[in-house]
Amino acid sequence: MKGPALGAVVVALILGGCATTTAATGPAPGPATAFNPTDVAWLQLVVPMTANALAAARLAPERAGSAAVRSAATAVVAPSERLLERLEAVRDRAGLPATDVHSGHRMPGMITPADLAALRTDGAGGFDRRLIALLRAHAAQLVVLARGEQASGADPETRALAADVSAEGARETELLPN
Repeated sequence: MKGPALGAVVVALILGGCATTTAATGPAPGPATAFNPTDVAWLQLVVPMTANALAAARLAPERAGSAAVRSAATAVVAPSERLLERLEAVRDRAGLPATDVHSGHRMPGMITPADLAALRTDGAGGFDRRLIALLRAHAAQLVVLARGEQASGADPETRALAADVSAEGARETELLPN
C-alpha cells in the first residue's frame, strides 16, 4: 500500500490508537469542551512532532554544510515556534498533560531523539541530507495528519489550527531543497 491510502491507514491507526490510550492514561477533556478523541490524538501527536522538528532545524546554523540547507532550516524555525505556541495553548485548553505520550514510538514524520543525536554527530554533508529528509517527512506527515483533524475533529479552534499546520507543512515542503 502506498501514497494516500497508506496515509489514511496511518492516520486511522494513530488517531484510533491515541484515543484509546488517552482515555486510559490521560485526563479527559472537561465536560464543557468540544474536544473529541481525534482532537486529543492530533494534539498529542502534532505537539511533539513540531517540537522535535524545531529542535532539528535549530541545529542547522552551526551544523549545515550548505547555505541552502542553512537558509531553509532557518526559514522553518520562526513559523514552527509560532505554531508550537498555538498547539501548546490548545493542548492546555484541552486539559491534556504536557508529556509526550509518543515518546519512544517510531512514527511517520516524527523526528526522534536518536535522529537528533545522529544529526549532532553527522558531518556537514550527512547532516544536510539527513536534516532535509527528516524535515520533508515531517512536513508531509503534518499535512496528512491535519487533513484527518479537519475531517474528524470536533473543536473548531483545533480544526482551524490544523488548517494552519497543513499550510505550514506545504510551505516547508516547497522551501526545502532537494
